[in-house]
Amino acid sequence: MIKSLKSDKKIEKIFDDGFTIKQEWLTLKGYDFKDSEKLFGVSVPKKNFKHAVKRNLLKRRIREQVISSNLYSSTPCGICFFIIFNSTEVLSSKVIKATLKVMAQKIQLKS
Repeated sequence: MIKSLKSDKKIEKIFDDGFTIKQEWLTLKGYDFKDSEKLFGVSVPKKNFKHAVKRNLLKRRIREQVISSNLYSSTPCGICFFIIFNSTEVLSSKVIKATLKVMAQKIQLKS
């Protein structure tokens, strides 16, 4: 079962001490907690998209593509990550999926 990252302590640890992978419009911040959980979170800044409808659309697309692009399944247990969307335009699922596939390869090299 896929769980979302909601712990404030874990999110703070990821942003303070974790690794960063940047790829075009997405930034992935992660940390190896060395436990059995595998969690992820998604953020779309309000600064880039004023309307919640577009922010939520992008979050849904990113979550869906994280699961279908093997980023989630190829991530080792214990690594939690957070994805931040950095573009000012709404991207298609195909573009997001292609970017996440490259990130999946890079995250395997980190672990």
